[in-house]
Amino acid sequence: MRKIVLVFVATLLALAMLPSCRAPKKVLTEQDRQSVKDSVLTDVPTGENILPLNANLEDKVALLAYSVSTHAAKPGDAIAVTFYWKALAKVTDDYKIFVHLDSPKARKTYDHYAINNLYPTTSWNPGEVLKDEFMIQIDQSFPAGPARLWVGLFDATAWRDRKENKRLSVKDPGNCRTDKEGRLLVTSFMIGETQEKALKVRKAASPIAVDGTLSDEEWKQALLDVGAFTTHEGKPVPEAEAVEAGLTFDDKFLYVAFRVKDTDLQSPYKDRDSTLWSGNGKGSADVVEFYFDPDGDGKKYLELQISPAGVIFDAVFDSYRAPAWKDAAKTNLEVDAKVVADGTLGDGPGDKGYTVEAAIPWTQLPGMTAAPDGTRKFKVNLFKLSNSGTWAANWSPAGNDFHDLSLAGTVTFGN
Repeated sequence: MRKIVLVFVATLLALAMLPSCRAPKKVLTEQDRQSVKDSVLTDVPTGENILPLNANLEDKVALLAYSVSTHAAKPGDAIAVTFYWKALAKVTDDYKIFVHLDSPKARKTYDHYAINNLYPTTSWNPGEVLKDEFMIQIDQSFPAGPARLWVGLFDATAWRDRKENKRLSVKDPGNCRTDKEGRLLVTSFMIGETQEKALKVRKAASPIAVDGTLSDEEWKQALLDVGAFTTHEGKPVPEAEAVEAGLTFDDKFLYVAFRVKDTDLQSPYKDRDSTLWSGNGKGSADVVEFYFDPDGDGKKYLELQISPAGVIFDAVFDSYRAPAWKDAAKTNLEVDAKVVADGTLGDGPGDKGYTVEAAIPWTQLPGMTAAPDGTRKFKVNLFKLSNSGTWAANWSPAGNDFHDLSLAGTVTFGN
């Protein structure tokens, strides 16, 4: 009997965590009024886990920031999410917050009114910052792999009375990405057994000779430390297409290395900042990619690509895919990169692969003035693109969006 009661209580607690689909509560208890009072702020609090978004919806509402308890969860887990909304003007229509957790195979919705269904938009006062906390309960049947969190506001009356999906449009996405459905992409999660990648990069005992051979002793351990790559679906990379990567550093440089197996090397480009990821009308080309975010907020990050021909593409973005890549690529870093290709870049037999070795001055990297001291955490990801076989392999699973650095690995640099 005691077991049945415990199961019943656990079920009630689980249901209580789920955002309700009902109308906002009209008669508030004293406890409800205190909850609202505690959640109506004058500004977004500070904290390393609170990340800015600054998205503007029709000059009526802004999504200023968010935080999540984790970016990796298993089916059955719950993820705590907090949104920080701001009323920019008096809202007279009844808008409801929609939240979509999307995977390539499923969508789960967590629509609700702010502050546990206690504070509808018609009650929001201009200038208020609302701390909206809720839980995302991951269904046991939710597909494993990357999932994205989308958010926005929809007209609850129009939907209830006419089944009209009328949403507040995005005037300025801020640090978010938008889609044709008028949604804001807040962040991403990895669902399943895969844990967030974490790496401590070892300091090199002496300067690395950048010659593309990976002959320095430091690379032996560095390649082991980074570990295995997977496909963007989270599956093992076939041995015939295997990729290894390594990171090391000294006081002046961050060093990046790749060793790639490839039986059909293709890269038609010769000029810096060419579209190395594109096959020039023939699918994809062969290239390795390195992403570096100095503070993990998805802002001011580096994208570095190096082809088997030794051609470099480098771009520094101020926020998610902004500015456009052609503008982001106008600033060229002082990257010393060498490539050794075992084969021919084009049609022909006998290709086996290539190795890449690069040195980037710390002072050239966004957000850096010197080598890190070992305490700072960075977001880093590494990719290999191929013109055949497995199209993409990644170190930290990121789905199809390499620029989504919320799923990048967490890296520290130490002795």
